[in-house]
Amino acid sequence: MMNVPRLLNNRNTDLPRSLFSDLQLDKLLGAQAIAVLQHPCDYGEIVRRNELFLLLDKSENAARLENTLSALCATERALLLYKDAKLPLDTYYRQAEALESYIASCEALASMCGMGSLFADVAEYFSSEEKQKLLSEMTASARKIRILLQKMNAGFLSFSDKNWLTPDYDAVSEFDSISECAESLGFAVPKKKVQNTKINRSLSDTICRLYADEASQIEAEIAKYADVDFYEPTAYISEIKFFLEINALTQRAAKIGVPRVIAKIAKVPMYASKELYDVSLLAKNCGSIVPNDADFTENEPFAFLLGANGGGKTTYLRALGVNLVLFLAGCPVFAREAEIYPFDIVLSHFPKDERFDNAGRLDEERGRTEKMLDAARGKRAFVFFNETYSGADEKRGFDLLTDTVEKIKESNFFGLYVTHFHEVMTLDHPVLSAEVDLDDANKRTFRIVRSKGSASSYAADILKKYRLDKDSLMARRSRNGN
Repeated sequence: MMNVPRLLNNRNTDLPRSLFSDLQLDKLLGAQAIAVLQHPCDYGEIVRRNELFLLLDKSENAARLENTLSALCATERALLLYKDAKLPLDTYYRQAEALESYIASCEALASMCGMGSLFADVAEYFSSEEKQKLLSEMTASARKIRILLQKMNAGFLSFSDKNWLTPDYDAVSEFDSISECAESLGFAVPKKKVQNTKINRSLSDTICRLYADEASQIEAEIAKYADVDFYEPTAYISEIKFFLEINALTQRAAKIGVPRVIAKIAKVPMYASKELYDVSLLAKNCGSIVPNDADFTENEPFAFLLGANGGGKTTYLRALGVNLVLFLAGCPVFAREAEIYPFDIVLSHFPKDERFDNAGRLDEERGRTEKMLDAARGKRAFVFFNETYSGADEKRGFDLLTDTVEKIKESNFFGLYVTHFHEVMTLDHPVLSAEVDLDDANKRTFRIVRSKGSASSYAADILKKYRLDKDSLMARRSRNGN
């Protein structure tokens, strides 16, 4: 038997669960979807998942995937009922149901060959000659078991979900004959109450002894598949649910005019987008979301964000974080256009809810920051800080901020730091600010604008102007044959 292919393949990197709480994605998506998002993809896997999401834009493809999921879930339910069956008669019925549902699941997965490269290996495995031969044998066995069960039923047993002993409704009793005559003479006749008797162990054992040969044949058919892993198809349930849940999210966002796009995969570290949306606001049933742009490059990988409380700073941070996490999981991003590098890891530092005094909170934040930077060391990381050290006095808080940013710079991390320390204007990093959108008649909308570029960015512009930047020098070297 071939090795069972995996539908989703991920890096050996786990994004911390706290990241999804900070970004409020856990209020928008279920636990299974979050579990998939916790594992970023490499370049090839992003491409494969992007391909499937493009296919899901067509409703007929989404319906195919939903039908496959329904078949897999039916198998999961059938196996659970089989596991819980205690009486022989119930077990025989559940075995037949498990066989039939397993066959349906395998056939559904085999039919997914037209759903892009992600499902190609899966479809090939379930449509292989070896697998199809097994399914053909199972189909014959399931049919035989059903015939045997019908014989054991003998007109008075019903092997339905609850296994009731019921009368033969086609038989005509003396009571039925008298009632029919009375009704023809115009008398009102009370309806006969149907008595259902639940099958107990004694009755089950009795039926199995009466039909010992049939019971033996059923057990022999089931024994043929003792080595088959009936749970094999159900392993894809959570993965398929992930694609359908993200697709449903894009449909929900589209209803309020939020676009989605398959981001270009950058070959050098960067994060650039036009009209980027924070879809975590959908969890609050927002009827409209204000977009903003993003522009993080190797020359300017890190920026501060200043602004008044309630000015959209955290919303902007979440827009960056949510869409970066979605991109790394191969999902569409909510923007007009985007080009993003597949970073190794994404980390966040938000204030904790625990009650600390100022000294306690400061120690906790400093310790958590050190652990966070240690976890990112040696990786292409994008880090988010939201008002870290805001509880400290101005001098102490700014000193700690400066020390943290210096470590970020030394490690070549990308990131955004939301802060109220206006002294960051003196540092050599771009500064963004949340300012009132003058196009908004109510003056309640804030947009993120650039307040200050870094000194190094000005130097880079001068080098580029005189063609002394890295790209220009490499091009010149190439033309000279070096």
